[in-house]
Amino acid sequence: MRWFQMLLLSILLLPIESAAQTPKGADIEFQTNVIDLGELSQEDDKQIVRLVYTNTGDVPLVVTEVRTSCSCTTVKHDRGKLLPGERAAITITMDPAKAPEGSFYRVLKVYSTASTGVKHITLKAEIKN
Repeated sequence: MRWFQMLLLSILLLPIESAAQTPKGADIEFQTNVIDLGELSQEDDKQIVRLVYTNTGDVPLVVTEVRTSCSCTTVKHDRGKLLPGERAAITITMDPAKAPEGSFYRVLKVYSTASTGVKHITLKAEIKN
């Protein structure tokens, strides 16, 4: 009878162990969600920012696309799989000459295999003539 109790106990504990080992998925964490370029003149050189991100999940992450909301901003991102704990970067280039004068707010949309969905990064500046 003792072996039956041990078998029953191990069967009951099996789903708990399996659930603990189930991957949660990939996740992406940025060093910041707002990039403030400060005060710029339309005569200034292009502003280049390197935005670092980390895969905080437990499976590989792939950034599939980064979209900008303005022709004055371009982006390049590291391609390929990012293992859990690894870091990569998105290089953001903003051309003040192509930006409208005044308060400048643009959103970058980062599409990836992260379980949390699309991430938004805000790029802001004050553009003077």
